Amino acid sequence: MSGILRRAAAAVAKGLKPSGRDFVRARAHFHAALPPGPLPFQRYVVFDLESTGLKPTDGDGLLSIGAVRLRDTEVVDRFATLVDPGRPIPPEGIAYHGITEEKVRGAPGPAAAIAAFRDFAGDDVLVAHNAAFDRTLLFMEEFRGAPAVPNPMLCSMVTSRWLDPQEPDHSLDGLCGRAGIVIEGRHEAPGDAEATAALWVQLIARAAARGVEDLPDLVRRTRMLLHIGQAAEVF
Repeated sequence: MSGILRRAAAAVAKGLKPSGRDFVRARAHFHAALPPGPLPFQRYVVFDLESTGLKPTDGDGLLSIGAVRLRDTEVVDRFATLVDPGRPIPPEGIAYHGITEEKVRGAPGPAAAIAAFRDFAGDDVLVAHNAAFDRTLLFMEEFRGAPAVPNPMLCSMVTSRWLDPQEPDHSLDGLCGRAGIVIEGRHEAPGDAEATAALWVQLIARAAARGVEDLPDLVRRTRMLLHIGQAAEVF
């Protein structure tokens, strides 16, 4: 058992709740099992989250969820909701994503929004760009009382870095620009999810062309789980 897990277990034994940061660290290196089978024919839900800021472990909360369901590399369904974070939205965040407190007034809170997203996702494999951030945000909302999202989660950014290690820019903007994908509504969760889904279809086609047999093989070759777990430390 790692030192982080020992501290968390000791806190629980004493009737204390571990800190949010320790909770995230304890969860960050555990990943659900991935299904076998050819990459293009897996059941994917590609999603994006917007938040009040970029430090979930310092109190930033969920503001928006956008997701698309892929079947045989085609979009067959969509999900979107604003989220009332129950805390002020800083001006610098509003300048980034345009979500104001007026816009989220009357929207579901994080627990209800994540429950609805979990129902939409079902047992599908989740995909996000820079998934370490999205997982950390979901873990912190779980720490604050939202339901857990147990699905396996993959990262399009890690996949891109493995496919094109010579490229300096693996941001969503950079990748979509090179791939000819237009992002409709940048920094809006539904638009970013839609663009990431189009990008993911291209990435898994290229990975399959390199001989990647299935998702466990992709994860092994890219060292994806290690990269996601390590990157979660900065959020």
